[in-house]
Amino acid sequence: MTDEQMRDVFESYGHGEMYTRFKTPLYVTGLFDEVEEEQLENFFNNIELSPQVFFDEFRFWFQYFSVSQRNY
Repeated sequence: MTDEQMRDVFESYGHGEMYTRFKTPLYVTGLFDEVEEEQLENFFNNIELSPQVFFDEFRFWFQYFSVSQRNY
């Protein structure tokens, strides 16, 4: 997913400020390198996070959610 796509999804779900704080860690970790917009949208539709969440917490919950959505 591109930076622009990430920003758009975060902003669409009211997390624009969170995206601003997480932009660099998202780039450095590559968390969304192989993720489609739909997966991030599904995450925001199903998981509610505090606006003050730390990046490590966000990453944990996103990865947890992603694994739980896999079809084996």
